[in-house]
Amino acid sequence: MTYEYLKNLKKYNQTIKLLNSDNFAMMVAFFYFVFVTNKYLSINHSTILNYLEDFLYDLNQSYENLYPKNPKDYLDDFVNDKNSYLKKYYGDDGEAMYELTPYTQKVFEIVESLDKKEFVGSRTKFNIIFELLEELEFETNLSDEDRIKSLIKQKEELDKKIANIKAKKDLRFDNSRIKEHFMLLVEQSRKLKYDFSQIEYNFKELNQKAMEQIANSYDSKDSVLGSIFDVEDTIRQSDQGKSFFAFWQLLTDSSKNEDLTKMLENIYKIDVIKQIDEDESLKNLKYELLLNADKITKISSKLIEQLRRFIDDRVWIENKKILELCKSIEKTALNITTNPPTKKAFTTIDDTKVALSSVFEKSLYAIKQTKEFKNELKEEKIDINLDTFYDIFFIDEQELKNNINYFLQIKPQCTLKEILEKFPITKGVSEIVSYLSIVKNSTNTIVELDNKIEIKIKDINNDTKIVKIPKIIFTKGIQ
Repeated sequence: MTYEYLKNLKKYNQTIKLLNSDNFAMMVAFFYFVFVTNKYLSINHSTILNYLEDFLYDLNQSYENLYPKNPKDYLDDFVNDKNSYLKKYYGDDGEAMYELTPYTQKVFEIVESLDKKEFVGSRTKFNIIFELLEELEFETNLSDEDRIKSLIKQKEELDKKIANIKAKKDLRFDNSRIKEHFMLLVEQSRKLKYDFSQIEYNFKELNQKAMEQIANSYDSKDSVLGSIFDVEDTIRQSDQGKSFFAFWQLLTDSSKNEDLTKMLENIYKIDVIKQIDEDESLKNLKYELLLNADKITKISSKLIEQLRRFIDDRVWIENKKILELCKSIEKTALNITTNPPTKKAFTTIDDTKVALSSVFEKSLYAIKQTKEFKNELKEEKIDINLDTFYDIFFIDEQELKNNINYFLQIKPQCTLKEILEKFPITKGVSEIVSYLSIVKNSTNTIVELDNKIEIKIKDINNDTKIVKIPKIIFTKGIQ
């Protein structure tokens, strides 16, 4: 931290500028109320403006018109280029939308870190540090023989712990240890949710580079398409991408998801935790993480949208060039009618081998011969096989939806594979297509395109087929 670095940091960093702002207390309190207390990931213009009007009215009643400007002017100040405390963009319906920037999220972290804590859980934090060091040592520096010895030692320690539990010698956590673990759990959960904003910002930067590359490209379609897919692959293969998508896979794993739900419910059965967290702030942690993470996964889909726009633009440009060329030919043809060519070989074109077909080379009109038909009907016996009419079947989508709801009534999410194990396919590939139709028309689904599953089905002829489709998860928590 040099003098010059800190001087520039204070001058240009948006987090420091917000901390130094004269309206710091008003802005941070309002942002925290909207995006943390009310848990908005993004909010439309009319809603945030209503919140701001009420918020400023309460402040002005308490502090004698401390903020006299119009609420709309304050909102514009939040998003202008000089401040950029909120990000403004336009949604699909054309209405302005607002989100927190990573710099503003960082202010929340700084302010929350200044709170005086009841006690600092140094023991638990040191245990985490020690476990991380042990895992790094085990996976990088130790030989195979040393790793086996380490695992044997862990096994002996586990056997000893099991024996102590059986002998009632193993003591459970006291209230101090419970508080220590819970406080660290809350802190890490809060930081993880704040990190999503920075992860999204990093991914958007990579996405923006791809968009700029497309906009400035004059290459052929296949070259641009290849570069787009290269960028998407770069996002997924970067350290940031590998870490996030590994987290996303863990979060959407059905078994781990059920364990997480159960553990989050069970912690509030502990009296000590119930006393220090009456609002049960972590109870909906899983759904909050899913919403934040799902928002980030959709960034890569914007590459595909950009790809579609590029193709549409390129086709429009090419069609325009063809139309201009046709107009030029028409104009030349009209000019020739008043100024016909005088040379005999006026159709010669250099460096080409164009095959010309003159109207005079075509054959003359030939009279068609009339054919006579005998007015006789020949009776033939035709055998019609009506068995195929009995093979027609109907796929009842409501029945398939009932199969999905059967699982969602007993747990928060389920995979298509689990549903098919309970309710096997009886009508062939058409039934799979019907499930996919339900997925397409539903907002409560997660489709992992990178994770393929194989499904064995039997059709009406009892022939076995293997269908490979993306992993599909049905949920009742994501809207």
